[in-house]
Amino acid sequence: MHRFLLLASLLPLLVAIVLRKVHADRALRVAYDSELYTTAGDLARGMLAAAGNEAVDIRTRKRVWAAASVTGDGWLALPAKVAQGASAADAGMAALRVGLYLLSQRNPAAVARRQWALRFGHVFPVFTLVVCVFAMLVGKLPLLWALSILFASLGIACCAQALAVAADRQAAVLAVVLLEKKRVLHRLTEEEAVVAATRAWAWRDAVPGLVSRLM
Repeated sequence: MHRFLLLASLLPLLVAIVLRKVHADRALRVAYDSELYTTAGDLARGMLAAAGNEAVDIRTRKRVWAAASVTGDGWLALPAKVAQGASAADAGMAALRVGLYLLSQRNPAAVARRQWALRFGHVFPVFTLVVCVFAMLVGKLPLLWALSILFASLGIACCAQALAVAADRQAAVLAVVLLEKKRVLHRLTEEEAVVAATRAWAWRDAVPGLVSRLM
């Protein structure tokens, strides 16, 4: 039984890893090597102004939990290092955050589901790991069953993360349309690089946080 559970759990995990590798990791490696003539923070402000949201407060934080809220009523958050960065990857993350803010105005339920999925994907596997380790220490759970349960929690988390990816992809579409229609970036090569990075970031959360830390 534990073998079947292990194999069934590996399928969504492997699919999530492949999707992230193909759609996110490769493109972001290229994007980090592409430098812009503006910072990601300035790009976010320009995009918000182009969308008629000049009053939105951009909050920069040094350390942020990966599953923390990135948008709220009248604000969006950027890691301080990203806001000051000038790579296409940094700008892509900022553009995606702007897209999420715009999505929160149009479809707040999608952003709420994204937030729930991210928190579940980060907390549930870690909680399961702690429980399994404790159960093994007291001799109540064999190692193979512990591994099967842990991978099952990762598989369930991957399914939940699909909600986050769906919202991020919607946000990426809004961000790309804004970039292309409003010409926030004046150089076509920069715009193309940021668009590619924005779409790549939309796939970044395909895997749970416990696995993401190891990639």
